[in-house]
Amino acid sequence: MIQSFFSHANYWAIVVAAVAYFMLGSLWFSALFGSVWSKEVEKHGVKINEPAKGDIAKKMLQTFIGNAIAAFSIAYIVFISGSDTWLTGAALGLLCGIGFAAVGISIAYTWESRSAKLLAIDCGYAITGITICGIIVSAWH
Repeated sequence: MIQSFFSHANYWAIVVAAVAYFMLGSLWFSALFGSVWSKEVEKHGVKINEPAKGDIAKKMLQTFIGNAIAAFSIAYIVFISGSDTWLTGAALGLLCGIGFAAVGISIAYTWESRSAKLLAIDCGYAITGITICGIIVSAWH
């Protein structure tokens, strides 16, 4: 099954989905929720500072690699499920975003006693990003 996926995968769709997820993060954690997110994180003793030049590139690369892994993973789920419309891609993205990403974040935040605001912002980013990936790789076949 995995070999069949590798030979049939739309790698351009996977790359575009990863870039879209990355761009969402840039918008999500700056213009949309940046100030609220920073304040909530600081409540837990984490101060968000401007990273040094070398650090920003490293952090952005690490983030993009994570986005690419998510896009590749949802592409495989889209492939094995036979999803081929944006709507089924959205449904799979929502299911994976909520069922895997949001649940994992929620469990960690429960034990870390993080706020509901921070939980909503971080889970919202993961759910939205994975849903966008599901839409792109499902519709672009």
